[in-house]
Amino acid sequence: MGGPLTCPAMGAHWMDVGFNHPDPSIDLTSAKMLGAVSLLFFITQYPSLAEDVFQLSTSVYQGFPFALVGLNFTRSIVRLVRKEILNRHFIRQKQLIYIVMDLYCAVWYKFYVTWKINDPNVRDLNSVTTSMEHDIIVKPLSILAQFQKGIKRCNSNPGSGNPVGFLKTSFIKRGLKFSSSSSNINLRSVFSQS
Repeated sequence: MGGPLTCPAMGAHWMDVGFNHPDPSIDLTSAKMLGAVSLLFFITQYPSLAEDVFQLSTSVYQGFPFALVGLNFTRSIVRLVRKEILNRHFIRQKQLIYIVMDLYCAVWYKFYVTWKINDPNVRDLNSVTTSMEHDIIVKPLSILAQFQKGIKRCNSNPGSGNPVGFLKTSFIKRGLKFSSSSSNINLRSVFSQS
């Protein structure tokens, strides 16, 4: 193995992963740093799912801008948190960051299943993401439950032929370590920004 990988801050390679501009900071202004952290969490915690989603995003017929779709999901989840819809759930869990990141991954799961099964193309992206954003606000716990059920099914019966038999990691794999007080303080400041 070599040393750490370096990636130029600007270049066409950012557009290859679904940003609109060679400078990803332009697109990140909409979802702030949480958008980048969410994408990173998704690809590191669920690499098989992330790879399948990314491969689908590069499909000639079904392609979509991977990074921009993820940033839109982050913005929708921030709106959900600001509406305080999940406050009881946050209080019970005591880990806002984990719930937010799990919901983010669950939304990608739902999007992947929807996109794969319904066979849409980029012309349908707006209607599919609008529907996803609505579901994030109206039924976030249902999205989480579907994700957990799908992962449990994949873990208990790999290769079962279901449309998302991609997952090889466990649902509760936690790579990021935050103390509850520092993560909640930092996230609250992110969510309170306009």
